[in-house]
Amino acid sequence: MSPPVDTTLTVRDLLLPGEPLDPADVVAGADGLETPVSWVVSLRPYPPAFPRLRGGELALVASDFLARLEPPTTLADVVRQLVSRDAAGLAVRGDIDSQAVDAAQQSGLPLIRLHPDAPLHDIEQAIMRVCALYQARREMLPTPDPASWVESLLGGQFATYAEALSAARRQGLRPATHYAVAFLPHVDTGIGTTVSPEVDRLSAALRSSWQGWGDGLLSCPWEGGLAVLVPQGAWDTVRSSLVESKLACGLGTERPLLEAPASFGEARMAATASVLLHSGGPVRYADMSADRLLILLLEDHPAELKRFVEETLGSLLRHDATAPTPLLPTLQAFLLHGGRLRETAAGIYVHRNTLAYRLERAQEVLGADLKDPHTRLALELALRALPLIKEE
Repeated sequence: MSPPVDTTLTVRDLLLPGEPLDPADVVAGADGLETPVSWVVSLRPYPPAFPRLRGGELALVASDFLARLEPPTTLADVVRQLVSRDAAGLAVRGDIDSQAVDAAQQSGLPLIRLHPDAPLHDIEQAIMRVCALYQARREMLPTPDPASWVESLLGGQFATYAEALSAARRQGLRPATHYAVAFLPHVDTGIGTTVSPEVDRLSAALRSSWQGWGDGLLSCPWEGGLAVLVPQGAWDTVRSSLVESKLACGLGTERPLLEAPASFGEARMAATASVLLHSGGPVRYADMSADRLLILLLEDHPAELKRFVEETLGSLLRHDATAPTPLLPTLQAFLLHGGRLRETAAGIYVHRNTLAYRLERAQEVLGADLKDPHTRLALELALRALPLIKEE
């Protein structure tokens, strides 16, 4: 079997004997030497110092050029600018001060000292040729599936942001720095719990059709459903598609890339609320309010939640099972309207006297005082939890 074709050019590759950066010394950021290199750019002695950076570029700098810029720029400022643009590394001909070394080491950006007589133009052209060679190799091979990178991210397999970014770029991805994770649970198709065709179609759309947010939306099957990385600014579009497709979904809070597993945990809770409490409408974790506590109880202490509902509402539920006029809808309306009789009566289209009679009867059955705020709070929580224990 022939060895696999290497399609990823890293900073370390360019430092090997005979390669464009040889001879050179790595003075800081050695942990980032495996960062993939997509292209090379050179500092210009006039603004803008660098052309537009898309991420993955190796920058070449002659330190004596920095003083010619207006205003003058320090090498440490260049390091910070490159880090903010997701550059792969910085190679310098000339003096490298301690501030630049500290900035590069702190950020993990490879900082390389070139030979004092290094011909920057020739080095730039040589790196361009190497980048073009690796690009040609990638185009000859099948496109890797981004789902494998998403699986590694959600599984917490990346120790640092640089490691996650390097792995993404090896697959041709340009991930955002922050994501909110959405979770679409499996849909019951009537033949057991499986992913519906609608979920399959949405997954394909997320992977290939939606552009405008870096690499767009990245997704993978995860924990019995579909996990989707939603970059900043994309949620409204995602939500519209989900509403149109009538697919249940939960969305976690936006977090830095490596905190995607935590955002997924929130999304899974929100998805449970979507299915059981919101008739399948998309739910954001940030909007769940007290539902978060109820879902946690359902997941960790379902028997205790069921006992709470039974002790709070059980007598009324048993009454309604045989009564010609159930009292539970009246109680729900009363609590929904904040205990205001006139609004409750108007809301359920009954006379105030009829409402007062039904509420008095509900108090008798429950053995509770509806004027007591603690009682009303317990009843509101029990009513909210009722759909949860029915599914438990």
